[in-house]
Amino acid sequence: MNKKILLGCLFAASVLTTTTSCSDFLDEDPKGQMSEANVFKSQADLDASIHTIYEKLNQTQSWTNPMYPQWQGDDMTANPGSNKQAVAALDVFSSDGENKGVKDAWSQHFALIKACNWVIENASKTPTSQEEINIALGNAHFWRAYAYFYMVRVFGPLPMVLKTDPSATNVAPSSVEEIYNLIVEDLKKAESWLPTSYSQAPRNHDGVDAWVTKQATQATLTAVYMAMAGYPLNKGKEYYALAAAKAKEVIDANGTYGFYNDPVWNHVYSMGHNYNKETILGIDNNWNSGSWDHDSELTSCCRFEGLGDGGWGDAWGEIAFWKRYPEGPRKDAVYAPKITFQDGATITKVCNWWDLDAEGKPVVEAYHPMFAIYTVNCDGDNLAKEKFAPYNYLEPNYTNMTNGRRHRLIRYAELLLWYAESAARSGGDLAKAKEYLREVRKRAVTDVENVTLSDGTKVAIANMTADQLAEACYIEHGWEVAGQWTQMVTRRADEFRMNELKKNFDYRVANKPVVVAVENGKEYTAKESVPVVKSTWAGDESIYCPYPTTEVEKNPNLKR
Repeated sequence: MNKKILLGCLFAASVLTTTTSCSDFLDEDPKGQMSEANVFKSQADLDASIHTIYEKLNQTQSWTNPMYPQWQGDDMTANPGSNKQAVAALDVFSSDGENKGVKDAWSQHFALIKACNWVIENASKTPTSQEEINIALGNAHFWRAYAYFYMVRVFGPLPMVLKTDPSATNVAPSSVEEIYNLIVEDLKKAESWLPTSYSQAPRNHDGVDAWVTKQATQATLTAVYMAMAGYPLNKGKEYYALAAAKAKEVIDANGTYGFYNDPVWNHVYSMGHNYNKETILGIDNNWNSGSWDHDSELTSCCRFEGLGDGGWGDAWGEIAFWKRYPEGPRKDAVYAPKITFQDGATITKVCNWWDLDAEGKPVVEAYHPMFAIYTVNCDGDNLAKEKFAPYNYLEPNYTNMTNGRRHRLIRYAELLLWYAESAARSGGDLAKAKEYLREVRKRAVTDVENVTLSDGTKVAIANMTADQLAEACYIEHGWEVAGQWTQMVTRRADEFRMNELKKNFDYRVANKPVVVAVENGKEYTAKESVPVVKSTWAGDESIYCPYPTTEVEKNPNLKR
């Protein structure tokens, strides 16, 4: 194991074996033992404080635990056994306050908030230019908004922590609307202060901006306004209009920004195209010239256990979603078209995920579709070296758990779909919306013009009503982000906005067999594997994660 991977693994081990509460994180000075008296004395100090924010940001996504709530979406499920009980519980809407995914989602995002508050309180003291202070404040306000945007959709009402003073943490939760108002206020400040580009590393490297920009903030505001338009605030048409207008600001200025949709879909998440300009907002990992050096620890997450290459099997594809998924290059990139077994650097067996052996037993124990988006090939026979190329499921897999993947929080294809859906829901330009829907689909599917809606009807884009177009764009975004728990707007987040998570619950309770293939006159069927423990839907109590038990014990105000 080379030095970079060893350091990444040691970091992962320290995170996964250390139990830290939200209060511990909030009481921790984000710059270690440094105080206001000996920091913010130079531009280097100010830069270091921003690097601390990005270090904390990395840790919200470096491993899967903080993202476990996203398994509530209809795209992903979990292994019912192994060591996956925590994610399986969230998968079927039955977690408790001891769930490690619940605890890590809370603690890691509040650690990020704390680091942002530190900069917001102190950046203006730095003896540097106002432009540099504005950049620092813009970054801090943006990532505080990001942390709260993640958490408000997972936990609902939250403590509004705006200071580093420990006494500011033991407060009663603010309402969902109050949290959203803070998010919008923070993002508007960031939008007014941030530049549209940076010129030097680590702010900009490999042709992309690593620090957040004005246009990334505008794209984020688009997502936030859409969320506010839907459940639970239900602000409706007015906020969809705000979302469409904000997305259009980015789209109209794209001649300057240079974002694009890569014409080849398997390039979208490829390590060979790690720093592409389809990404509007990303989280960089292992950027050695900067101050943060945390790897992405997701390369093994989607490969099933028992295939010979050290897969963890954290995320399995839900069967019905995979079955509905439209055929084409996108599906072939999002899911492994076949399952491969590996011995060393040799592929020993290739099969369908639903194949049965001579005794009628599954060849692949998981018996589910397998995502391929985070998976990376090894370089030649060197299992410990990643290949910087689009993933090829027929080639041997890189077997270390860490790499330098850039997490794509918002892509240009998503922004086009957000504009199109929001315009359709608010009385906007349907012609332009239809153009953008076609633009996203043309590289992704075999039948660009005809879209299957949720009721099973197929409608040509040219003939769509506003309501049909809005639904088509909503569905399309689900295909675009399937299996991507690191997106800012996951499939779970979309379904939450549309108040459709109960549909997932009902599907899982019924758990009827799905016909996944017919070969030589034989039907192959499959069912979901994670059993539903609590079979009665409890509304928001089912949707929202409970507050971590340790935090409830420490903060008597932390009550539903």
